[in-house]
Amino acid sequence: MKLRVSGKAKIYVYQKIVIIFIVFMVPLIILNIWINYRGMSFSKNTILDSATASAAFYAKQLDKEMYFVRNQQLRLLNEQELQKLSFRGGKLGEYEEVELIEQVRASLMPIAGTSEYVVNAGVYVESIGKTISGASGITNVPNPEYELISQLLKQSPKPSFYQAGERLFFIETENNAGIWSYIEISKTKLAEELREIAFLYRESVVFLGSPELGSVLSTAQDDRPDELEPLLIPGEPVVGDDSPEVRKVDGTRYFITHQPVSSLKLSLTMYVNENELTRPLSQFNLSFYILFGIVALVLVLYAFSINVMIHRPLSNLVKAFRMIETDNLNLVIESKTKDEFHYLFQSFNRMVTRLKRSIEDNYEKKIALQRSELKQLQSQINPHFLYNSFFNIYMLCKVNDAESAAELSQRLGSYYQYITRSGSDEVLLEKEYRHALDYCEIQCIRFSNRISYDYEEIPDSLKGVHVPRLIIQPIVENVFDHAFEDGADDGMVLIGVAHEDECVKIIVEDNGGLLTDEGLEQLQDRLVRKSGQKETTGLINVHNRLELKYGAGSGLFLSRSSYGGLRAELVIKLSGKGD
Repeated sequence: MKLRVSGKAKIYVYQKIVIIFIVFMVPLIILNIWINYRGMSFSKNTILDSATASAAFYAKQLDKEMYFVRNQQLRLLNEQELQKLSFRGGKLGEYEEVELIEQVRASLMPIAGTSEYVVNAGVYVESIGKTISGASGITNVPNPEYELISQLLKQSPKPSFYQAGERLFFIETENNAGIWSYIEISKTKLAEELREIAFLYRESVVFLGSPELGSVLSTAQDDRPDELEPLLIPGEPVVGDDSPEVRKVDGTRYFITHQPVSSLKLSLTMYVNENELTRPLSQFNLSFYILFGIVALVLVLYAFSINVMIHRPLSNLVKAFRMIETDNLNLVIESKTKDEFHYLFQSFNRMVTRLKRSIEDNYEKKIALQRSELKQLQSQINPHFLYNSFFNIYMLCKVNDAESAAELSQRLGSYYQYITRSGSDEVLLEKEYRHALDYCEIQCIRFSNRISYDYEEIPDSLKGVHVPRLIIQPIVENVFDHAFEDGADDGMVLIGVAHEDECVKIIVEDNGGLLTDEGLEQLQDRLVRKSGQKETTGLINVHNRLELKYGAGSGLFLSRSSYGGLRAELVIKLSGKGD
């Protein structure tokens, strides 16, 4: 088969590419501009909704808290002890009067603790000529609290709350002004709550005010907002309207939201400079257009260059490679041009010829290599391990622990019988698994039970599966050699088997604390790195054997165990098994 490549391109190909590019780009540009404006509007509305929700939440919480304080005040006025003290204050005995005063004072104390807005609570009883306060105690009149409250009560008409400089009060009277009840509200706490709302926007201001009183409390830090606030206070009471309005003051647009605080007969107003919201979005918008223009220009130039110099000859080369992927090696590419692609085409033809020969040679070597590596691993008996095992048997005999010595001897014999015998390259997974458990048992005895192991039973569906010999024991051996070489107690090795979707997974984990993240990365790198050097022992040997026999996706995969040590996962894709 011959695939001919013409040296001259058709004249209309480039024109078609340019036209198609423009046809696709114009709708994309329009769509991106529309999405940009929609996103800008959505972002701005989201910010406004967030600010409005925050202001509404605070206003409702404040309203609820103020109503609660007022109810506490009215409850106090109706208490039996206070009423009795008011009506019979001058007729009671000294002991009974003192007792009633102390009961009233005890009723005042919890009021300050029921709300973080309450600074002080007190009452004035005309019949005894005293003020009873949670802060100043029991004091004869006149005194500073009495003078202040008496001055505030002269205001007409009666306000919803009273102001005295930087102090706010709720004042109620009873029995023809025979009793005054006053509660001082923390203006500092109110200001802190207002600042929390305004924290999100540096140029925003939140304040409490009304047309009659103006701005009662504000988060403004300069004179300019103080001039704006009277202009932004609603002329009529706000009734359940949470939607923000836009108002222009001295050429600047403000987003304004009003929330009623009916307990104080005030309105909580928050205003944000529109420029603060749109400035970052506008900057992003400009950057978007500049970047889009640059990208469009680069794409045009790049498409033109690629089409002329690379796309046409490369597309033919790709077609040829795709035909090779279908195992069609009877292929030759011819080119009439004398450029770099001519060299590539000639090299491709030589590669196809050599590939045909290499496939035949490498396929024959595949099985031989598997068997050679297995024989190599079988022949590597660790003398140090054997010596230590015999020494352990010797010590068990010395201490007359015949049962343990017999068990260790039996396990050791089974281990070396399995590892040194000749025969088939594959064994039942059940036997391979049992061999690894025998090795764990030997090592646990050697380590004087400082290290233990736990395992899962093999599922019935895997007992008839054949696997390469000596693929689990090297992984377990690596754990005992490296995870617990510091002699730490309470070592644990966990072995499990799973079967899912024609894939066998054998998992070995430990809780050793010696494996660093750098060491884990080095092990993982050695597994995935392809080099000419042959690894014939340990983890690399097992990984190469599985990958060679079962194909891509099979092999050894390392990660950090949930127990703190190494997690080694042997993956065998049975569907990828080679002949």
